[in-house]
Amino acid sequence: MKKALVLLSGGIDSTVCLALAIKNHKKENVTTLCINYGQHNKKELEHAKKICEYYQVPYNEVDITNIYKNSKSSMIETSNIEIPKESYDEQYKKLEKNENVSTNVPFRNGIFLSICAGFAIENNADLIYYGIHTEEGIARSLYPDCDEDFNQAMNLAIYLGSGKKVKITAPLSEIYKKDVIKLGKKLKVPFNLTWTCYENKEKHCGKCTACTDRIKAFKENKIRDEVTYEEMYW
Repeated sequence: MKKALVLLSGGIDSTVCLALAIKNHKKENVTTLCINYGQHNKKELEHAKKICEYYQVPYNEVDITNIYKNSKSSMIETSNIEIPKESYDEQYKKLEKNENVSTNVPFRNGIFLSICAGFAIENNADLIYYGIHTEEGIARSLYPDCDEDFNQAMNLAIYLGSGKKVKITAPLSEIYKKDVIKLGKKLKVPFNLTWTCYENKEKHCGKCTACTDRIKAFKENKIRDEVTYEEMYW
């Protein structure tokens, strides 16, 4: 039986990946790695711990806050840029040439997966799960380390760099958020334990792009989202 490492953020996508990994490998062969990169929404790490407790799998955390300590991304807690509360299309219209949306954290998945590769080798894991999914509209082009070309390139690099011992898998890469919710429901994922919001408040703000995408996906599935929002959306 192959051993799996899940890159866990505490959000829906990575939690669905964890559920898939447990289904495919059994929980005794699954471990997790969570990354503290100085994110604004530190709350996601608290929820990642709760998710690991729920599934009874190890919680491992790595601190790489120094990498992004001078980042201008609004996703970093030391940044003075506010989290956008408008759609990607509206944000894109305001961008200057060669700029990206403020919620983009440069090469985040590349760094995370490289760390996962080293951790996987040291812990005898053969496969790394991570939760990129297909984005709708302009969002597809705003996160270059989330597309299929990137996924294939990183898979080859990690496979070769690990001495052909470790591969990565992105089982959600070809489906939309609504389909991720549908799959998660089938796998009985505890959506109530997940954290999606870009803010770090007691409740989901319901206005950032992460929240609006989540709300839309649940509504498309006609499923009530059990997390709390600052305003009622149901």
